[in-house]
Amino acid sequence: MNTAPPLDAWLDELGVEVVGAAGTDGDQALSRDVILDGERRFDLRVTVAWVAGIGLSLWAYYGLEAMELPRRILHRMLRANFEYPFVKFAVTEDDRPMLVTEIPAAAVDRDELARGLVRLAIVADRLMDETAAAVADRGLLPDWSERRPRNPDLLEAQRAEVLAAMPAWELPSPRRRRRGILAWLRGGQR
Repeated sequence: MNTAPPLDAWLDELGVEVVGAAGTDGDQALSRDVILDGERRFDLRVTVAWVAGIGLSLWAYYGLEAMELPRRILHRMLRANFEYPFVKFAVTEDDRPMLVTEIPAAAVDRDELARGLVRLAIVADRLMDETAAAVADRGLLPDWSERRPRNPDLLEAQRAEVLAAMPAWELPSPRRRRRGILAWLRGGQR
């Protein structure tokens, strides 16, 4: 496919909110910024970029700008590159982590776009706890317990097919909070 796909129509059909745009249909390159919610990770900003002859690149800004990325988090992200097919973590010039997936021009259609978006949301959901230091300031995740995803139909329609290509996963059990040194010295309760 060498002509730009109807991204705006596809994103509208998929129920995905477009929050930014560059280029128009017929251009050799164009992009759309969207906001996705997973089951656990919310407000994932994703850029969907089309380049004629190459295809679609979808990249999620995984962390905040101007945030130092701890080495152990970077290693976890790099390990995920081998564990999860069709997605890769990368780091921008300013050390901002990104989660990326690509669709070659010959395979671009609405359903592949949907699977790519859901793939990013699922991986972000799965790695949220392990990569909290890259997601939120001081690793303190917001309380999203009462929130519902803004795009549940998209997630539901593509989840089974996307999960079939991913390794098995279980929600991590909550970690017990460690006592601080003062509590330990005082002999506080566990």
